[in-house]
Amino acid sequence: MKRFVVFCLFLFMAWLTVACETEATIPIVTDTELLDIEGLSVSRARLDIGGLYRIQEVRVPTNSHLPGTIISYEESFAPGTMIPLQSEVTVLVADPPEGAYSLSPMVAYVHDLGYLTGPQSLNHPLLVSVGIRGTDLGIPVRFHDEMVILYGDSVPASGFRPSVGNWFSNFVARTRDTRYHEGLLFDAVTTNEDGVVQPFAQGAHDANVADDQSDNPHREVTKIPTGGLAIGNDFYIFYMSVRYWGFPGQWFVTYNQVLKSSDDLQTFTPVEGLRFYEDEAPNFGQIFVVEDPDDNDRVYLFGKPGGRSGGTVLARTLKSHFEDRSQIDYYLGNNVWLKGDAGLAALTANPHYVIQPPCSEMSVMYNAYLGKWMAVYLRNSQIVMQTAEQVTGPFTNTQTITNTDHYTGLYGGFVHETFTRFNGQVFYLQLSLWHPDYQVKWIEVVLK
Repeated sequence: MKRFVVFCLFLFMAWLTVACETEATIPIVTDTELLDIEGLSVSRARLDIGGLYRIQEVRVPTNSHLPGTIISYEESFAPGTMIPLQSEVTVLVADPPEGAYSLSPMVAYVHDLGYLTGPQSLNHPLLVSVGIRGTDLGIPVRFHDEMVILYGDSVPASGFRPSVGNWFSNFVARTRDTRYHEGLLFDAVTTNEDGVVQPFAQGAHDANVADDQSDNPHREVTKIPTGGLAIGNDFYIFYMSVRYWGFPGQWFVTYNQVLKSSDDLQTFTPVEGLRFYEDEAPNFGQIFVVEDPDDNDRVYLFGKPGGRSGGTVLARTLKSHFEDRSQIDYYLGNNVWLKGDAGLAALTANPHYVIQPPCSEMSVMYNAYLGKWMAVYLRNSQIVMQTAEQVTGPFTNTQTITNTDHYTGLYGGFVHETFTRFNGQVFYLQLSLWHPDYQVKWIEVVLK
């Protein structure tokens, strides 16, 4: 027994000696490394930090980051900096920029980033050098690695006064700019050999005369773009031939025609057979083209009559048959598509609206952040967005983006999936103004 007690005492002393030596070799941690927490919410950042250090928020108005997310550490710190354990550092957290507002529950804020055209815009030196001071619309179309933007009636003087100087029915601008939160800078405008803006199809500029006061069914005031599409190296533009401007919001379209360019937008020629006359296709006076991100072979045509009072119908076609109108399928509702003239006649006789009237200057894109299709358009005195689970609609859940309380002469509101950030949580639209000046603005919309 005595020997056993002595043996146990020996083992205990040996263990104590080893434990003390081991403890002496364990370093005492007093510092920690700052993590990269840019773009995280404050609550998520604190979870990732796990109590190694504390963060103190300082709110900064900015549109560079989503509201409520971390911009950076204070100036003297950066990811990788070593600091004492349990110490406190300051982080800058994004707040909505000054002047931002929201009119709908889905919208975190709307922010006016200024003019894209006109004397107050970054593009003014380029535009005025080619003869443009006032313009509208701004329909975006992707073409390889750049964006092509289609503008409507344009004049070399402030305000829309076609009688003053030249009057261009339309023009094309191009850009590779990607810093959308700072604005949009054009790289070039298509011009003629004299360096003056070159419309892709100049209107006839006939007198603005009502149908009951004219015996000329072929008269034309102007040609206005309504949509565009690139297939390989071919670039297509849809335009409406406007024969008469009536009271505000009313205009009459004789036909919608597709043009094609195969020489990098230098010249355009009509595509034979791709013309939609008012008498046979009244719901396709204005056509906006949309590609499906999940189906690279097919495109969708959203159509509506001239003016701002109609609803929107839908058609589709394969890119491989794009120039063949007989291959277009028309959507009759309830998952029914009917091809060719029979489908067009059926849709004309009984229009199925995927966007209910009134709808004007619509544009449609797939928003990956929402996981839904999104339409943006003018509805009465508001620019609104609606969403749909399928491209066939129905587009519902109307959210107001902005209205005439903020812009007295607003219309348009064109979007494209390229002009987005944060996977579509932030998107940008081109807003046309008739008053106080005939120009286009760049508007940022941030979703919750």
